Amino acid sequence: MAAPQGIVRVYQHDQTITFQVEGRATVHQSPLVRRFAEQCLASGATVLRMDLRHCTLMDSTFLGTLLFLKRMIDRQGQSEFALISPSPQCCRLLQQMRLDKVFPMVTVEEPAASAWTELKSTPEDINVFKRNVVQAHQELARLEGPAGETFRELADQLARELESEKKADPER
Repeated sequence: MAAPQGIVRVYQHDQTITFQVEGRATVHQSPLVRRFAEQCLASGATVLRMDLRHCTLMDSTFLGTLLFLKRMIDRQGQSEFALISPSPQCCRLLQQMRLDKVFPMVTVEEPAASAWTELKSTPEDINVFKRNVVQAHQELARLEGPAGETFRELADQLARELESEKKADPER
């Protein structure tokens, strides 16, 4: 049964890192996935995959985080990024936003349940959390067409709010 709040697991095989989402992929899992992916890529991982076969929902922050990671990998030019077997719900969302044209998708067998390690959230610096939300929506705003237009105003507003908070409290 899918987890309503969402569980993120990771499986590492050689230089391939595979994340798996069970249930909902939301703003709450985004910083965890991003931080772990960035650490793995900095340590030499060459393939990053997101297994979405058990994912029931992706919110905008999670989608934007996936875009952020894909674009980061594309800029490096030495790593690959792909979505694995997106669920029907994820496929519909990706098609509606035309992200099915952005993300490579592959089908591979699911590793045994014992191969996965659940990623646990750690106390998050609220400023890191907010920056991730802003950056995720800025990635969505960069999309061409209606999907990008939908997020441009929101991304700008979020960025302005974050900047105002920084000015009000320079310690941030």
